[in-house]
Amino acid sequence: MALARLVLALAATATAWAPLRRPLAQRTTPKQTVLSAATNADWRTRCDTEGVVSYYDFGVRLGGAAPAAAGDSKAVATSGSTSFSPVYAAKETIKYVGATAVQYKLLMLALSGVDKVATLPKPAVWLLFAFLSLRSRVVSLLDNSRPNREAQKGKATPVDVKRPSWTPPGIAFPFIWLTITALRATAAQMAYAGSLRNPALDALVLHLCIGDTWNCITNVERRLGVSAVGCFAVWGSVFRAVKAFGASAAPKAAYVLAPSLAWISVACVLTASIWNLNGRGGGGPA
Repeated sequence: MALARLVLALAATATAWAPLRRPLAQRTTPKQTVLSAATNADWRTRCDTEGVVSYYDFGVRLGGAAPAAAGDSKAVATSGSTSFSPVYAAKETIKYVGATAVQYKLLMLALSGVDKVATLPKPAVWLLFAFLSLRSRVVSLLDNSRPNREAQKGKATPVDVKRPSWTPPGIAFPFIWLTITALRATAAQMAYAGSLRNPALDALVLHLCIGDTWNCITNVERRLGVSAVGCFAVWGSVFRAVKAFGASAAPKAAYVLAPSLAWISVACVLTASIWNLNGRGGGGPA
């Protein structure tokens, strides 16, 4: 049932995938093939005029390929070659859903294994879920590198991404997430009743897995459109976790976890605002 809900939550990204992936100019004009020389200067011009912020965002990596000769009339621009089909959308959606499901299954097997070996004291449960809150990504199949704050010059997002004026400063985010980590661990300790496998703890682990996938989309792949849609899957998973804690042996644990729901609500508004400010086509292949 949990995996079915996961699929339903994340599959929403597929419905908006193809239009979000295209740069703005491609979504408002018919797809066409343009003959041009694929030089670095040409790609930079396309990036500047079509609202995206890097070569990667336009769907082309230049690092491993030599630029085409200036006089090569057969060079084809990316208008035709980088159109994003429903097949591509389905493959990417399957990647995200599959990676999340595998991560969730591995963590469930690990928790079940611990239960077979020993009954943990509650302080150990707090430490375990604090660790999972910070490092559940170690078993993710996706790249879950965290943002480079030095490269971002202390900002909440990369310096080339526009942000709303009310965006919290970059230095605030580690403190916010450390607070959320402590609240998650405390709620887990309260709901623990001798087994690491109960509906409340299972829902919390699923929330962590979906959050790791969203982190990959947002901070590694920088797909702002998909991130804005995917944030609702994160919100839905934490809402489900709060409900599960409310129905656990320690209903008050739901109040301890509730600030996570409030913060993810803010994160969803922030992510959607950033996507909108960047032209709904910049800041990542959407």
